[in-house]
Amino acid sequence: MLQITENQVQEIISMEMALSALREAYKECAEGKIYAGGRIFMPIRGQENVGQWLVANCTEKPYFGAKFSSVFPQNVPTLPSVISKVSLYSAVTGELQALIDANYLTAIKTGGSAAIVTDLMAKKDASKLGIIGSGLQAYSQALAIQEVRNITELYVYDVNPERVENFIYQIRKIQNHPYKIIASTTADECVAQSDIICTCTTSLTPVFSGSALKPGTHINAIGSFTSFMQELDEDTVMKSNKIITEHKEGFWDVAGDLIIPLNKGLISKDKLTGTVGEVLTRKISTRENDNEITLYESVGSGVLDIALSIEIYEKFNQ
Repeated sequence: MLQITENQVQEIISMEMALSALREAYKECAEGKIYAGGRIFMPIRGQENVGQWLVANCTEKPYFGAKFSSVFPQNVPTLPSVISKVSLYSAVTGELQALIDANYLTAIKTGGSAAIVTDLMAKKDASKLGIIGSGLQAYSQALAIQEVRNITELYVYDVNPERVENFIYQIRKIQNHPYKIIASTTADECVAQSDIICTCTTSLTPVFSGSALKPGTHINAIGSFTSFMQELDEDTVMKSNKIITEHKEGFWDVAGDLIIPLNKGLISKDKLTGTVGEVLTRKISTRENDNEITLYESVGSGVLDIALSIEIYEKFNQ
């Protein structure tokens, strides 16, 4: 049994590799070659801290696996707020093949998936990126989305201004071309300036006002993954013309951003347009005009976690 550390994951994986693997995983999932099992999420001593288990099985590759993540927002700054590990098993013998530290893997997976959706759904000339949050997930959004759009300005907001300073310093080291990085004074200011919005928080309450959105915005909402977490207000959800997610299965158990307005009678389940795989395979359309507001409501995907873990495991063994 291999143990693959965070440093080893970072040495193995690149965003180019991740984007390729994730696109393929979405297509394979649509074809039934890999599928997710039911997720488990458990509040730990109240609703702020959460444990979550995601599982997936391959039908043509000899693997299945599980990812466990704990989300403890008060860990910052001494520990990461999200801590993840992947257990990768043999589908032939059931033996544990690898235990993989998965904080960076999760961030790259989430950023890469958002970049794939951004490429599909954002306006072709979208160049102003806004990020709310400043942790590892926020970092991966900038790292990935700069690969699919020609970013000219990056706006960033966090409730802690000191974290924004460090975030800007880190992003300057990985820019793929020179673009402006601007610290916004409010979340709504960040949103109003941006063509593409990424919310990367563990908030239980909306982080910006839907009234700040301009027509044609694309939103990647990646922080909420339980029924009681809500990064987006009801106005934002109601304004969204197309909403896609990783998988429909289990979505209405965990997508707080949509469950909360659903329970208030403001939307129906028809508000969810479909999945990333359905867009990639052209079963549903992308943006139809430059005024549509599009939303990627990410709630996590064991399929993507395990697909990327397989790539890392096989590269490690080469």
